[in-house]
Amino acid sequence: MLYIMNWSNLALALSFLICGATLCPAPEKTPSLYRRTISSSVEVLVNGRIAGTGAVVDANGTVLTACHVIRTGERYEARSSTAKRTPMELIATDRSHDIALLRLPKREKPYPFLPFAKTIPAEGRPAHLLGTPIFRHRLLLTGFVARREPLFEWYDGCFMEGYSLTGVVAGGTSGAAWVNGKGEIIGVQVAAMTVGEAPKGVVTSAPLKAIRSLCENRKTVVAPTMQAAVEELWAQGPEFIDNAPANAKGLVFRQVDAKGVAGEAGIRNGDLLLKMGKQSYETVTGFMRALRRRKPGDKIRLSVSSARGQARREVVFPLAELK
Repeated sequence: MLYIMNWSNLALALSFLICGATLCPAPEKTPSLYRRTISSSVEVLVNGRIAGTGAVVDANGTVLTACHVIRTGERYEARSSTAKRTPMELIATDRSHDIALLRLPKREKPYPFLPFAKTIPAEGRPAHLLGTPIFRHRLLLTGFVARREPLFEWYDGCFMEGYSLTGVVAGGTSGAAWVNGKGEIIGVQVAAMTVGEAPKGVVTSAPLKAIRSLCENRKTVVAPTMQAAVEELWAQGPEFIDNAPANAKGLVFRQVDAKGVAGEAGIRNGDLLLKMGKQSYETVTGFMRALRRRKPGDKIRLSVSSARGQARREVVFPLAELK
């Protein structure tokens, strides 16, 4: 019997065998981290200009971003990889953690969204962020969790509470969601450590607990503020420390708003905060945690002196609203 070899059919059969065995990759069972974050992220435009990034956090189109991103204007839009520029409405803000919620228009088709993680990864674990640094669209950046315990940072005219990561970010990434390797939200990019304008590789994220709370309650959070910053004494320059009272304990007033409640009570930049009530504080975080347990309108009593320890006095004033 005579067999005639059909080379085209043989080549086709071999290609199927080879691809099935090793060489041809199988279709993705789940989208990559990059694809998941892109489909659920938006660029946030304020008054027509890209001001930051946001993440869709539910199927109804709720967008999470940084509060300082939307404070620069009153007209909000979203721009994504799949949608045209779309108007958004403001739902709620929380300046004490620098986060905000906006709403995309209602539609029949559910919006793709990023779920929340149960916990923040341990220190040293990687985290990822999809943002628009300096108008470079949809870049996936990587950092590492540096400390899960929240600290207080002075930013955008107030103290905000957040936790630290290592990573280099730039303008346009504010409001972007930090996610774990599964694409679950673990935080929101809100601030970066800089000296002058140079980034130093340490950034701040809003805490996961505060994000969850705002998304669940969907109401603007009003926190107390004395409309002034404080710094730790050992963070001051050599001359300031040399002129301070011997064995001084306390904090140093900075960024005092002359028209704010602390300024109107006679507190000036460089004054020493010796006590609040009967308690002295040496760290910003310890003092701010005590202050944030109070409510706007509550009166606080502070023991204050000049930077050299002179003009010691008691001042009493009501806390203002931070909103």
